Amino acid sequence: MLIPRGWSAFLRQEAGVTAIEFAMVAPLMLLTLFEIMQGGIYVYVSAALDVATTKAARQIAVGNLGSSAATADGFRSTVLCPNLLPAMACANIVSSLQTAQEGYYGGGYATFVKPDQTGLIEVAKDNARTPYCAGAPRAYQYLQVFYAMPVFSPVWRAALSTNWNGSQIAFVRAAAAFRNEPFTTASVVTGC
Repeated sequence: MLIPRGWSAFLRQEAGVTAIEFAMVAPLMLLTLFEIMQGGIYVYVSAALDVATTKAARQIAVGNLGSSAATADGFRSTVLCPNLLPAMACANIVSSLQTAQEGYYGGGYATFVKPDQTGLIEVAKDNARTPYCAGAPRAYQYLQVFYAMPVFSPVWRAALSTNWNGSQIAFVRAAAAFRNEPFTTASVVTGC
């Protein structure tokens, strides 16, 4: 093979090879780093949301809500949000608390399942439209809590994110299904 004059010396040079290889690998390395960080944040937020939901469900189940939790906003601000980690904004919480009627056919927790039994009935991700019912003693309850986690990774933005209130987010979900204890407090609003 005939190599033009001067090219043979250029092809034997190895001084810039490392810089070129790094330039080729660096974008993949950074993308992998962002994906690992986003996945870690998701797991962290998911665990924290699950703990907060479990604690809030326990407060509902024993009738320890108080008059400040008579509304959905009051419930979020006085019962649910204090159990969140400091880095989690209460403004990013959407909650739904529903009561199921006792019964095997068309009642109980089957109320929250799609008629074709392919999954749960979707809850609106808008606090103005989500149900809130603290329920009476011995009522069956279903608490769903969603946290709008900010998304910064390119892959998550493309595949998993949703536009919510003008931001790209991924919803993290926690839920608790329980039956209220036979409490006797008068501070819990019932009759929903």
